[in-house]
Amino acid sequence: MKVLVVDDERDIQALFEQRFRKEIREKLVEFVFAFSGAEALNYLNRINHEVVLILSDINMPGMSGLEL
Repeated sequence: MKVLVVDDERDIQALFEQRFRKEIREKLVEFVFAFSGAEALNYLNRINHEVVLILSDINMPGMSGLEL
């Protein structure tokens, strides 16, 4: 399962990677991280793979999670 995590706080990446390290190692889940709504949209527009789940912070500078 591919998960796109969108959050302007960069330390969230380490938290996800630590919490899901076993699942990542066993290739049960793949995380992709974007640090703004615009970055997430750019990623989604250029990939050829399906993202199954998007987890987004609601309050971000620029484009909010709701706008995304």
